[in-house]
Amino acid sequence: MQDAIETFENFLRTKNLKNSKPRSDILDVFLASEGHFSAQELYDQVKLKNPRVGFATVYRTLKLLEESGLARSLDYGDGTQRYEPDRFRHHHIICTACNRTIEFLSPELEALLQDVQQTHDYIPQIHAVRILSMCQDCSQARPPSVRHGSDQDLEIIMSRDALEVAIANEEQGLHFYTHAIEVTEDDMTRGVFRRLAKDEQQHLTQLQNAYDKLRRAQPWLDDEPSLLHFDYDRLQNIFPKGQDTIRQIVEAASPAEALRVAMDAEQRSYELFRYYANRVEYAKGQDIFAQFAQEEEQHLELIQAAYQALQEQSEP
Repeated sequence: MQDAIETFENFLRTKNLKNSKPRSDILDVFLASEGHFSAQELYDQVKLKNPRVGFATVYRTLKLLEESGLARSLDYGDGTQRYEPDRFRHHHIICTACNRTIEFLSPELEALLQDVQQTHDYIPQIHAVRILSMCQDCSQARPPSVRHGSDQDLEIIMSRDALEVAIANEEQGLHFYTHAIEVTEDDMTRGVFRRLAKDEQQHLTQLQNAYDKLRRAQPWLDDEPSLLHFDYDRLQNIFPKGQDTIRQIVEAASPAEALRVAMDAEQRSYELFRYYANRVEYAKGQDIFAQFAQEEEQHLELIQAAYQALQEQSEP
């Protein structure tokens, strides 16, 4: 457990955050837990140790634990995200067609990764290998690609894949802000959420129109496998999911804390788009990701301004 505590403290320092008493209590309860649990279930357990801890703090700490590699999340298909301590280092084989995931352990691979890092004078950190492949069922069911891989064709496929990533992210943002508005009582915070929900709806409409237009103009696209194999887990965990979860977070939080949750989500969204804008090799995909990185950055600045105003109001 001490190793996990040190790992979390080191991670918090990279984020310029302190390991506060609430975070420490949440970490203790989390590491002592067994099985999978929701944010609400962890909150119920933490309240027994520290009754002053809020639900929003538990939720945000879970996200930090996930980012640090100490936790992993799972979605059982019921709209509730569940978490478990990542007690052992394991790796994944992911089907690029259906996302079916196989977990595996390999001491030999662990040793190789450690040797490579040390050979190149890197300090070994937490890591996980993700092997992108295709399962037997999808391989047999999917017809072979009819494209010849011209630069123009690859640009079109990348545009489709980039639009799919952006659409999925905007849908999450719209879902969060729409439900957050319903339970937000503070006028300033509700106004910010309304503005963001309106922006997300406009962006989503623009993206969907561009996506539909691209597919109508290129009917062969529907038979093409993805060129961009993005991190599905990262994409799905940017915004809080589920109406009940969002309601719990916003109702339990102060206006500033609610804005902080939104700020963290927009930061993750910005980092996702910027990450792919800097790494995809095709201009159209780069343009799509760069455009939405800029828009998410504008959202982030809007929330930060409102957050700062609330902080100033609360000062004596």
